[in-house]
Amino acid sequence: MFAVVMATGIVSVAADEHAYPRISIPLAVLAVAAMCVLVAGLVIRVLARPRSAFGEVRDPDVALRLFTSVAACAVLAARFESHPAVNWVLGISGLAGWLVLVPLAARDVISRPRTELRDHAHGAWLLPSVATAGLAVTAADLAVGENSVGLVMLAALAWLLGLLAYVAVTWLIAWRAAAAPFIPEQVTPDSWILMGALAISTLAGDRVIAAAQRVGEVHWLVAVARPVTLGTWIVASLWIPVLLYAELWRADRVAGSLHFAGVWWSAVFPLGMYAVATEATARRLQLPSLTTMSLVFCWLAVSVWLLVTVGLIHRAIAASITGGSRDHSANSAPRRPPGS
Repeated sequence: MFAVVMATGIVSVAADEHAYPRISIPLAVLAVAAMCVLVAGLVIRVLARPRSAFGEVRDPDVALRLFTSVAACAVLAARFESHPAVNWVLGISGLAGWLVLVPLAARDVISRPRTELRDHAHGAWLLPSVATAGLAVTAADLAVGENSVGLVMLAALAWLLGLLAYVAVTWLIAWRAAAAPFIPEQVTPDSWILMGALAISTLAGDRVIAAAQRVGEVHWLVAVARPVTLGTWIVASLWIPVLLYAELWRADRVAGSLHFAGVWWSAVFPLGMYAVATEATARRLQLPSLTTMSLVFCWLAVSVWLLVTVGLIHRAIAASITGGSRDHSANSAPRRPPGS
């Protein structure tokens, strides 16, 4: 649901990193507007049908996907990094959502057998890792502004928890792939989160390093974070050809697999996130070639965002036309005389 905010927001961040304000600013406005609409809709839905809403959250797939709301807060905070007040509001909101969702998701996961978890694990289950790493980015940015050791350590803890969540879910996905023949239907757009979760962990590590250097009292953290951050970027990069091959394999075997679906927003976010993470790595390592790579992925993310947006608009128009045709048919149907 909030994946559209994540996707739009991170593409805006990538465009801003490469100094394209005519792309970045409109996308930032759209992301904020979408966030407001989705939050209002979620609140109205919960208040209107609280029992139904809480019943749905008992499904691990629903509970884990709700972490998109936390990740959306973190992405918007990264976009408005230069506005501390906005960062605080988004950071606190994201943390509050995280504190609510973690017990719910943990209860749902723990209550099910491991084999059941294995058989249902997929890319979207990595959203808690994405959200937690996103909170690490926000905390690290706030630590720089506040010159706070406590916020640096909070950011480092969130970064570590995000990595641990990534390892746990990826192990389940790998177990599922090894337990039974792998079929094309198991490759979905949200499989790209396997790469995107590591990309945001790379950005989180970079921001933790910057915050630790700025504060100056936790230099040991820099020595630990540097190799881990480089490692997450390398593994994220290695995922790209694997996922691209899997996507082409699915497109060849499953008819209509490239047609628009809401889940395609889950593929936009990793591309934009990789562009941002690669630019951060380029600055950290002082490698201009990585800046070029980041620019390529920035434009790729913009292009895919446009395609998915056109698909969303087309589906909405088609649905309205179909609905209008049905209403017209119902209204124009001949009425039988009373009593006939």
